[in-house]
Amino acid sequence: MGRALEYNLTTLRVSRAYVSLLSRPEGEAAAISLAWIGDYEIRMHAAPPTGAVKQPLFIVDIFDHDAQLCIDSRACYAVAEGAAAFDEFLRMHDKPPV
Repeated sequence: MGRALEYNLTTLRVSRAYVSLLSRPEGEAAAISLAWIGDYEIRMHAAPPTGAVKQPLFIVDIFDHDAQLCIDSRACYAVAEGAAAFDEFLRMHDKPPV
């Protein structure tokens, strides 16, 4: 698959998850799954309020279900940052998403 097409599909995946996140009732804390790679899950969460002038739109993380811990996370201020974080977490495990 061409790099431009991969970027567009990733951006679409992250955009749809963000719209879903925005559509949830206030206070619902469940993560939105973006992809599974074996025992690892790439997820999106609402960003907790920090009181900072510039708030992240959302958090993307990679969670190890076997160890029950978050391996890494990124605060994302734009959908493009979320797509980049998603791609980075995929490359960590070098497998196609499910």
